[in-house]
Amino acid sequence: MAHKKTKISLIGLVAMICVTVAGGGFGIEDLVGSVGPGMTMLVFILIPFVWSIPFGLSSAEMSSAYPVDGGMYAWAKEGLGEKAGFVSGWCYTIAGFVEPATFAVLSANYLKMLIPVEVNDFIYWLLCACLIALFAVINILGIKLVSNLATVITVLAIIPFIVLIVLSFMNIEYSPVEPFHPQDMSFLEAAGQGLLIGIWFNTGFETISTMSGEIENGEKMVPKAIVLAVPIISVMYILFVMPALAAVGNWQDWSSEGPLSFVEIGAILGGAPLRWAFVLAGGLASMMILCEYILAYAHLMASFSKKGQFFKVFSKEHKTRKTPYMAIIILSVVSIILCSSGSFIEFVGIASILYAVPVIMMFISNIKLRVKNPDLKLPFKVPLGNKPYCIYLCFPIVIYGASIFADNWLVGLGLAATSIPAYLFFKKLYRGGRYWAECHKQESAAEETGEEESLSA
Repeated sequence: MAHKKTKISLIGLVAMICVTVAGGGFGIEDLVGSVGPGMTMLVFILIPFVWSIPFGLSSAEMSSAYPVDGGMYAWAKEGLGEKAGFVSGWCYTIAGFVEPATFAVLSANYLKMLIPVEVNDFIYWLLCACLIALFAVINILGIKLVSNLATVITVLAIIPFIVLIVLSFMNIEYSPVEPFHPQDMSFLEAAGQGLLIGIWFNTGFETISTMSGEIENGEKMVPKAIVLAVPIISVMYILFVMPALAAVGNWQDWSSEGPLSFVEIGAILGGAPLRWAFVLAGGLASMMILCEYILAYAHLMASFSKKGQFFKVFSKEHKTRKTPYMAIIILSVVSIILCSSGSFIEFVGIASILYAVPVIMMFISNIKLRVKNPDLKLPFKVPLGNKPYCIYLCFPIVIYGASIFADNWLVGLGLAATSIPAYLFFKKLYRGGRYWAECHKQESAAEETGEEESLSA
């Protein structure tokens, strides 16, 4: 008998998406300092149409079509076949071991500002390890607790920005769009780099879908939350950056690492109280991203394992909480080890390339779904004709593929190619064994039950 699904409010789901994708807006300062004020505004205007909207809509439609745990892995498997699904799941899984460590380090960077003594390397690592361990426990306790935390932290992280917006409008001195781009960069160079950074700060809409099977009425609630989150995040970025840029200027110094991050900008316009408010908000937002990445990737790994395509231990669930506790524990231990390596910046680049593979497969799966089933009816379906919608989805495929693999195509191809020996390994390990047979017997039974429910509806 299937365990009871978790009831989560629409506001809670939207908050989870917003904090995962935008992180409260922290880090977007790098866009201003890299490509200039005018190009920043252009990117803010273009990104929703060429990336955020198609990404969000495709995630929503695929969540509605396949409301099961696994997210992009499940979509690629259902839409493109078992082998393509494995490639998607494998790349997503490797990225999943890396990204939590990155956000643990970002969280520690904010928290160490609150510590009155010098933080050495061991204390810094210990701080990262404690954060990962804390959120591993929270995730084992269940998705409902994570949703409640996301709602509270989203509100707390936005409060300093609201104060900053008000103070910025009271102190406007500069044009927020001049210069259009740095003198040492051409328009195309600035546009290319701006789109790449903009895309990075608008990924993650699909993370909530990795646990769709755990959410009550997930086939309707998750798509609604994604569609609502897209415009909220787009408007949020513009309001957080452009007024402050008009008040403070010095665009070339804008960077998440200083000299002009939101922490320093808060100090300039609001003094010490606003500075410390941004320090606290930045730490909370980064910690919430860490928490949600552990949750999303653990569910993906568990789903991958349940299909007999990853180590069996990752599929073990907590007896009472029904959470993939072993996936959470193993993922957290690996992340703690990576935090001690000190090479997390390199891992971010690796994760970006790996993440591109399942994202592109998601778009292709959505196109195939529309082509093969032109009259398909879903709880949520993008209100566009099949031909224009499929053409629209080609834009993010080209843009993301070109931006990610332009300089690292060989590395990306090599990493994706590791899925081939991995597939053969797990096929040999489980395909002829009882575990693989049991997994697919359960999957077939679930599919038959779903078909019966659809017919009765």
